[in-house]
Amino acid sequence: MSILENRTAPESEKFLQNKVINDGNVQRYIIDNLGLEYHSDIRFIKGKPYLNRIYPDIKIIKNNEILSLVECKGANINVTDYVRGIGQLFQYEYFYEKNIVEANSSDFYSKNFKTLYLYPSEVTKNNDFNISNFKYPLSTKILQINLKNFVIREFSDQQKEKFSKLNIDENLIAISEYYFRDNRLFELYILLRTLKGHFNQNRSFLNRIDLEKNYLKKHKTPNNNNWRNAFITLSGLGFLNDKNNLSEAGRDYSNYDYSEFCYLIYNSYIKPYVDELIPILNENSSVSLTEINLIIKKKYENKEVLFLTESQNRYLSSWLGIFRDDFGFISYEPRSAKRTVNYDPTHMSKDEFIMNLNKFTNSSKYLENI
Repeated sequence: MSILENRTAPESEKFLQNKVINDGNVQRYIIDNLGLEYHSDIRFIKGKPYLNRIYPDIKIIKNNEILSLVECKGANINVTDYVRGIGQLFQYEYFYEKNIVEANSSDFYSKNFKTLYLYPSEVTKNNDFNISNFKYPLSTKILQINLKNFVIREFSDQQKEKFSKLNIDENLIAISEYYFRDNRLFELYILLRTLKGHFNQNRSFLNRIDLEKNYLKKHKTPNNNNWRNAFITLSGLGFLNDKNNLSEAGRDYSNYDYSEFCYLIYNSYIKPYVDELIPILNENSSVSLTEINLIIKKKYENKEVLFLTESQNRYLSSWLGIFRDDFGFISYEPRSAKRTVNYDPTHMSKDEFIMNLNKFTNSSKYLENI
């Protein structure tokens, strides 16, 4: 971490700007989301004044070819800040359309030029405004960065659909910006490893149905007829691209062993869900799903919690399956409410976490042949 990053709060816009300009992995993930190959001659530099003294936060350039103008926002923004950023993006698109560049510059725009709106993924769960319900320039890609691991995902139309109900439905709130349901983490891991092993150098579109038939269903996992959700989940984490293949971040995560992978997913993506459920199970390990649902909603003024209390306990059932089969937090027999808490991960060191996971996980038999 640079000196500048140490001096700025992680939720601030300045922190994000510094991170993008100085972190090679973040740059690699951004270029990947633009659908381009990362090369050392691609530079991320602070924007200089354009027409009307408008400053882009960051310019992405290859030699003199402008690939993108980037608008950054921090996690601590309000709706006015957010809309002001959209206004900037419309100006960047106008510069592209009219071929307006910096004064005394020999720059030119790429034919695949994009405007980028980049901000932390936690803005998605902001319960004061809904980022799905704004108009954006046609040239804009919305990219979100996870401030835990600095993985970047595109906030695609599919993601917008998942979060579109927030703030419209006053009885719904979000505690996390990431979707998990009807898959175990080892199923996500199997998919990552399969793509790495068979399609790592492939840049063409991969047919999901063919992948399931020829590679995935042979593992006979608990959700063997629902691999579609594994693709949806990994895409939402930023690990798959729009060709159903590994993103740069997905390639990075496919290199971890399973226990390390689980720890990183826990720490960077699903800890908010664990923090809600583990205290309830510690209090009464055999509490029913309906009672868990009521306890959580009572905490949030009887509102539904996105990806947790919705769908008549289906999310809760999925989470407890992950707790049992992947992490080994709890043990229970199928269709039984009698559970045992094996360990509480919420205050453990990484080494303690992985030691307990390796002791209690039920994943081993599914991972033998990957």
